[in-house]
Amino acid sequence: MANFIVTYDLNGPNPSHKQMDEAISRVAAKYGRLLETVWWLDYRGTAAELRDLLQTILGKEDLLLVIECKSAAWTKLLVNSQAFKDAFNRAA
Repeated sequence: MANFIVTYDLNGPNPSHKQMDEAISRVAAKYGRLLETVWWLDYRGTAAELRDLLQTILGKEDLLLVIECKSAAWTKLLVNSQAFKDAFNRAA
């Protein structure tokens, strides 16, 4: 498994933020919202594979960025900080 940061901008009528939340929850067993439209996912594939999965529900006007990462630093997050920290410790 690898750690990914996914962020997006929804600029059209569909999908809704709720639909994006549901899509993210379907592609990764472990995940959490870090900031409003920034997510951490523990995913067993590549950044391109994750992008391709999530891109299927996006409109042409929507934006998506998927980044694989091995380390992180933060102050406060919306996700449980211990679970997030544990995932990065495993990757190191």
